[in-house]
Amino acid sequence: MNKTSALKAWFAQINDSHERIGSKEWYMAYGKIVFGCLLFALIDLFCVVPYGLAPGGVYGLMSVFNNIWGVPMNLVIYMDVTLLLIGFVFLGPRFGIKTILSIFLIWLFTYITEILLVSKVGYFPVVHSGNIISIDDYNSLTDQIKNMNLPIRPYKYSALGITHYFQPDYLLASVVGGLVYGISIGVIFSAGATSGGSDIISMIIHKYTHISLGVLVMIVDSSIALTAIAIDGSIRLPVYSIILIYIECVIIDKIVDTKINRTLLIVSEHTEEIKQLITAKLERNVSIIQQMGTYNGQQTQILYATVSKPEYKKLKNELKKIDSKIYINLINNTEVSETNIELNTNENIELKK
Repeated sequence: MNKTSALKAWFAQINDSHERIGSKEWYMAYGKIVFGCLLFALIDLFCVVPYGLAPGGVYGLMSVFNNIWGVPMNLVIYMDVTLLLIGFVFLGPRFGIKTILSIFLIWLFTYITEILLVSKVGYFPVVHSGNIISIDDYNSLTDQIKNMNLPIRPYKYSALGITHYFQPDYLLASVVGGLVYGISIGVIFSAGATSGGSDIISMIIHKYTHISLGVLVMIVDSSIALTAIAIDGSIRLPVYSIILIYIECVIIDKIVDTKINRTLLIVSEHTEEIKQLITAKLERNVSIIQQMGTYNGQQTQILYATVSKPEYKKLKNELKKIDSKIYINLINNTEVSETNIELNTNENIELKK
C-alpha cells in the first residue's frame, strides 16, 4: 500500500460523518457541534472558573491551574492535543472528524472569549450572592465581618489588575453549571461527536483493564474534581464540583437517550392482542416472524416492532396486563433506516407479576 492509499484508508477510519455534505442532516449535525461548543466555552469561563470548580475533564483541571497560578484557560489546547496524540498511539485512529472539530471549536471559542471579554471584565461570575465589591471596599470591612467565615472569592475585574471580591453561591453555580454543561455536551454527543479530553484516558485504561467505561469516566472526572481542594484547602469545592458532574451526567443522558428507539422482539401466547395493542394505541407497524423452538420443537410467533422510549414506557404496563409471562428482547437503537440498523445495547427483559 502506497502513502496515498494509506492516507485514504486512515481518513476513512476517522471520518465518522454519515451525512452527505451539504444536506440538511449535515448542516444540522455540524450546527449542533458549533452551538454545543460555544455554550460549553461560555459556561466554563463564567460559571465554573470564577468559583474554582473543577467538573472533571481537562477544562476542570485547567480551572484549578487558573485559580492557583492564573494560567489562561485557552492553554488547555496543549493538554487536548497531547491526549489526542496519546489516544492515536494507544487506541488507533478512532477519533472522528467531528470529535477533532469539537475539541478545536471549544478551544477556539474559549480563546476568543478570553481575548474579547475576559481581558476587559475578567472571569465574570454570573451567579453570586450580594454585590461585587472593590478591593478598597473589602479592605474597609471590619475584621468582625471578615471573620464571619462567609465564602468570599477574589475577582479580577480587568486587565489593569483591579481586584474585586464577590460572595459566591456555590450550590446555584453548580446547578446552573451542571444544567448548561449537560446541555452543551449532550448536544455535541447527539451530533455524533465527543469533547475528547480526559475521556481518552478512560478509554485507554478500559482497553487494558476491561473495567466499565462509565465507571472509569466517573473515577477520572471525580479525581480531577478532588484537585480543587488545592485552591482553598477545603473540601467544599470538590463536593460542589462532583454535584455539578452528577447534574451534567443526568442532563446528558436525558438528551442522548431521547435519540434512542427500542426494537422489541416479543414472545407470547397472546400475539394477536399484543399486535392490536401496538398498532391501535401507538400506530406502529408490527411484523410477525415464524420460529421453531429447538427445545420442544414447537412453532411459535415473534412480534417485531420499533417504538420510542416514551412509547415503550406506556406499552410495558399494558403488556403485563395482557400476559404476565411475556418475554421481551429489548434492543436500543441509535439509528434506524431502511438499509441499516446500528445497535448499541441488547437487553433481555422478562415481565413477571
